[in-house]
Amino acid sequence: MQSIRDWPSDRFESLWQEVVTAAPTGPFTLEQVAAMPVITHPDWGNIPASAWVQITGKLEQRTPMGSVHPDGEEWFVRTSEGNPIAVYVMTQSQYPVGSLVSIIGRDAGSIRLADRQGTLREYSALIGRPIERAAAREMQVASKGASGGFPVGVIAIFAVIVLIGAWFGVRVMAKRSSAMGASRIRAVADRARQHGGFAVTNSASTPASTPASTPSSKSENL
Repeated sequence: MQSIRDWPSDRFESLWQEVVTAAPTGPFTLEQVAAMPVITHPDWGNIPASAWVQITGKLEQRTPMGSVHPDGEEWFVRTSEGNPIAVYVMTQSQYPVGSLVSIIGRDAGSIRLADRQGTLREYSALIGRPIERAAAREMQVASKGASGGFPVGVIAIFAVIVLIGAWFGVRVMAKRSSAMGASRIRAVADRARQHGGFAVTNSASTPASTPASTPSSKSENL
């Protein structure tokens, strides 16, 4: 890729030295990352000068920086949002093109580059070092533990609330069903008592009238 760069500059060199001072022996470790206030979703163009920025994405291109920095490489990393970021790092040969990388560094503003068609484009730039592979894997696992951006703890609490609500709902429905059953039983019993009383009245009146009519008929015959 043909390039038109507005560096090296004093600011570029100052940021480069800050990164080397923060991680003098190689990639950032998990302990170093944990102790750093890192912006993980940078708003490019509005990043405080003193902030550390972290990006994660696919390493699509790596090129030696040559005489500008013989110990450095220019990387192009495409983030999960689909944005290509220019990253300037100390040489890290264990990261092949196509691998997933996580990088922490300083915001270097933007850099103007001509693409393969010769079109001049502007890219956000970062000066940094990768996070060591073991630390990056742990961070990715922790990140995946959050579904749709919700922490696992929040999801667990929500599940407990749903279960408690379901339990109360079952209890309420059971009470309603029991009350309705009891009222139906009482209604049936009441109807049974009413019908039973009517039958007793009829049966009691009928035998009393029959003997009274019998002697009357006999006296007439006599």
